[in-house]
This record gives sequence, structure tokens and C-alpha cells, in this order.
Amino acid sequence: QKNVCLASWRIKVMDDNTAIYVEGKRKDMNDLPWHSNAITERIAHNQVKTASGRIYLLQGNIDSASMRKEGFPYRFIKRFTYGFSKRWKEYVEEFLEERRR
Repeated sequence: QKNVCLASWRIKVMDDNTAIYVEGKRKDMNDLPWHSNAITERIAHNQVKTASGRIYLLQGNIDSASMRKEGFPYRFIKRFTYGFSKRWKEYVEEFLEERRR
């Protein structure tokens, strides 16, 4: 299966606060709103792999405005501005832990 390319992407949190996924507009489907499965792995700063094994290509920078609206802390968004860093899991874990409190 081919990779999914998302534009205007942002990070969302799974309902049980245990993982994150990405959501955005699918380039190959006329900008259809689309979201991934739980992110389990980083391949590159703009490439992530999900629990189902699918690879997502993140186009451009994170949609920080919509994330701010949804109440994500600025510090968290800033760490993902240009994609997923090598320490992404650490950042996510810390963030989810705060949310579970």
C-alpha cells in the first residue's frame, strides 16, 4: 500500500490518552479530511509509521493554529513545528501523562 500524504496536519490524542495520531488533508483525495491510526514510529521528521504499519508523509509545518484552539500547550506544539524529532516519544509521553492527571 502506498504512503499517505497529509497537508495541514496536526496531532490529536486518542480517546484513552494513551497515544497520538495525525490528522490532516489527504493530498491524493482532493484534500479529504483524514486521520491515521496510533503513531508508533518515526522514520524521518516528516514520516511516521502507525500501528497498522501505514506510513504517513507530513507535508509542510504543523497546523499550530488549530492545535492551539484545541487547547494544546504552546510548548508541545513548538516541539513538533517541523515534524517529529528523534525525541518525539518522550515529548508525547510527558504530555499524555499531564493529561491523565
